[in-house]
Amino acid sequence: MELAKTLQKTLNHKANPKTDLYVDLAESITGIILVGFLWMHMLFVGTIYFSDGELFNRLSEGLDKYYLAQIGVPATILIILIHIFMAGRRAPMRMRDLRIAWRLTKSIRHTDTWIWVGQVITALIIGIMASIHLWEVMTTWPIESVRSAHRVAKDGIAFMGGFSIKYWLWFYIVLLLAGEYHAGFGLYRIFVKWGWFDRHKMGYVLKGITAIILVIGFGALYMFIRLAEMVPAGGALH
Repeated sequence: MELAKTLQKTLNHKANPKTDLYVDLAESITGIILVGFLWMHMLFVGTIYFSDGELFNRLSEGLDKYYLAQIGVPATILIILIHIFMAGRRAPMRMRDLRIAWRLTKSIRHTDTWIWVGQVITALIIGIMASIHLWEVMTTWPIESVRSAHRVAKDGIAFMGGFSIKYWLWFYIVLLLAGEYHAGFGLYRIFVKWGWFDRHKMGYVLKGITAIILVIGFGALYMFIRLAEMVPAGGALH
């Protein structure tokens, strides 16, 4: 108990209860928006299944034509920054706090506490990898199926014997797993925090949705590699 009191006192130093409520609401609202964005993004990526990437390209052109990308990208970045600021206020940042949090998590052996630890870890992974992904996409704009396919299928540095690792493929696999873990369990924690749904039923529903999104994501990566084999780099769909 002493560990819990010490950590709570450190993380909530001089916290105003009313302000804390508003911050919690802002964190939850931005979290729900970002989960919705992530799932819609995965459905967009999933259009690579159809017409060998032609539908993917038409949707991408529509984002530019109606300025949805020009508005949506900055808005999404702003929401991400707000969410990071709101959610990070209670995350242990100092080494002393990290040690206390780790010892406390191991001592109480509570599933939801381990989920919170996973949320912190995946948040760091997403923060770094999503920034790299966004930079890569923005510097190779516009978004095109063939260009995206060759990025996913691109070989890395060749090792002895000619063996090479598709580092962008593994990059997206890690980002997909971290993103879906953070989104699914993050939404679960929001619903549990505010008592909106039964935690067990909602847990099953969110796990099912997460599994579907993962299947779409892994299948899309396979389709991108397949498309890269069909169309040479710099080529066009016919």
